Amino acid sequence: MLSKQMLSKMVSRLSTPGAMAVAAAAIGMAAWAGSAPVPDWKITGPFGGTATAVALDPSNSQVLLSGGLNSLLFRSQDAGANWELMDFPRLSLSEITSALVDPADSKHYFVGVIAAEGGGLFETQDAGKSWHTVKELRNVGVRALAAAPSKPSRFVAATLQGVWLSDDCGKTWSRISDLQNLEMVGVSAIAIDTQDPNIIYAGTSHLPWKTMDGGKTWQSISTGMIDDSDVFSIFVDPHNPSSVFASACSGIYSTDNRGDKWRKLMGIPNTSRRTHVVRQDPSNESVLYAGTTTGLFKTINRGVSWKSLTDTQVNSMALDPADPSRIYLALKDDGIGKSNNGGQQINLTNSGFVDRTISGITRSGNRFVAVESQNRATSGLFVSADRGETWSQLQGVRGLAGVHLTTLAGMQSEDRILLGASSHQLYKSIDGGMIWKAIPVRLIVPPPPQPPASKAEATRRTTRGRKVARRTVRPVKPAVKIRELNPSEVYALYSARNGIKDLMFAATNLGLFRSEDAGERWTQADVAGAAGINALYFAPNFDGRIIARSPGGLFASNDFGDHWMEVRFPLPPSDINDVAIPADPGAPLLIATRLGLYSSPDGGAKWFANLGGIPASTVAAVLYAGANQTAYAVEYGRLFESSGAGASWQQVPSSIPNLQIRQLWMPDIASGRLYGITSHLGIIFRE
Repeated sequence: MLSKQMLSKMVSRLSTPGAMAVAAAAIGMAAWAGSAPVPDWKITGPFGGTATAVALDPSNSQVLLSGGLNSLLFRSQDAGANWELMDFPRLSLSEITSALVDPADSKHYFVGVIAAEGGGLFETQDAGKSWHTVKELRNVGVRALAAAPSKPSRFVAATLQGVWLSDDCGKTWSRISDLQNLEMVGVSAIAIDTQDPNIIYAGTSHLPWKTMDGGKTWQSISTGMIDDSDVFSIFVDPHNPSSVFASACSGIYSTDNRGDKWRKLMGIPNTSRRTHVVRQDPSNESVLYAGTTTGLFKTINRGVSWKSLTDTQVNSMALDPADPSRIYLALKDDGIGKSNNGGQQINLTNSGFVDRTISGITRSGNRFVAVESQNRATSGLFVSADRGETWSQLQGVRGLAGVHLTTLAGMQSEDRILLGASSHQLYKSIDGGMIWKAIPVRLIVPPPPQPPASKAEATRRTTRGRKVARRTVRPVKPAVKIRELNPSEVYALYSARNGIKDLMFAATNLGLFRSEDAGERWTQADVAGAAGINALYFAPNFDGRIIARSPGGLFASNDFGDHWMEVRFPLPPSDINDVAIPADPGAPLLIATRLGLYSSPDGGAKWFANLGGIPASTVAAVLYAGANQTAYAVEYGRLFESSGAGASWQQVPSSIPNLQIRQLWMPDIASGRLYGITSHLGIIFRE
């Protein structure tokens, strides 16, 4: 147990020379709404991430809508050069699958969503200022949308409960497919004949269907298709509606008789045949584009041969009707792609668009480095040289194929050495993150205690009886032994600077390890009663005070981990989300828990729960900012600020919709910026 003297010493200990860069935080979630304060959060990326849908305003090709995961909806009003996050209803575990701008009203949008609780169709009539759920499709997953070119008031929706139609510009909707037909319960693609609005095509998870009478009757149109083809998209030739194209998991098909018989278009490799979307150049019927799981393909001879244009998965595609050579792509991991020359050159146009989950951030010299665990089949590494204002992704990284890093640690003194870790393996880079190598935990094993030297006589007698001096035998210094360990769980990495010494820490299931040589060798901290260490928390002035959280409780160190003492806390460690150690010796410790915020004015001897102004519910994160007594906490979707070291709290509103904070972070006490690591909007900061 931590004595009162030790506790007082920990709280009152003055700052030592040197600074420390720490990559540490707690996991939590927050959603933000309200009027815009000054200052507010600034979204800085890293821009990009997975885009799931893209759509053009047919009346104004400068306006586009794009969607992502977790109900993220963006709009561009300058042909994709810049994107703004829209205040769109949030559904948990959701994906925006489709968007449609009314050809007769540029302020009238429909957006389709699938979600864990179903999904729905959402409508706005004021260009996104306000939204409402289409009541007939509440909690119904929507996969695709289409407008009738020859009947402006008609819209159709492909849903997980069949095909729905509106004939009054979306005011009312009715199901036009038979629920008893189990083949048409889950509909994934929809299209309307360009001349006859009663001819509607529907793609399902098992082949396509067609109605000639506006949905009164349906017929299967699968002749020529490989059986059990999931149909992802259908496109009707605007100049010749008898010509229809369908993309499926088995490839691309075309028909010249409205689906009576299909012909498979060859030329795309089998590995790329899973085609999410197919589109035709409206100015040249021989030119087709196919967005597949392995990239964009193009044919100029109606599918006889194809050319690969990019190797990034395409989820959705839109061609500018005013200039068909201008193509927009919704890409997996890479955001929005744009081509102005028919796909010959594709540039990413992501300024403002972000759909990324950043798992870790660290300071490395004068740079920040962030990691996205799930980026294609590896980890995405991003660097910022301007304190997080802008980010760029490292390209051509080697040594991380198939590796998903979850945590990073850099050094304040230089920007070449980085340590990273997946759930069970350490990695090291000595060139700023371009080349990585797996490294073991090479543990320095302390030598056993040496027996004290015996007091022998200083002289000895020769065979003739004379006394002579004995030769001094110097004790042999034990050789340093190294033992390699393989933790099954690496929870987090941290870095600190103690004077002129750079320290690295690894919190693992085997305990806490510290390295003074950039991860080449490690010593194990003697934290009595802690079988493993889940997380570390550092004082913002980085003076050597650390609190460690383990399954067995909390432990404190005043000397960068050389010695540890137990800290008693009234709740089990599993209830603790975050710990804030004050820079001010007289300020209290703050602990965020699932039952609220706790405060200790005496370094942990006494604890008080649920401080004024913040509800007694889950507090996900807490942090002291700077040298004064300003603190921040995140509680159930709301940011709170305290100017009195947690004595009272006030909610801080934000203009950013649907914001979810996972981590609060400051690189050092003089930073002047509070950074937020979000669930899906990358990294944000506020002054």
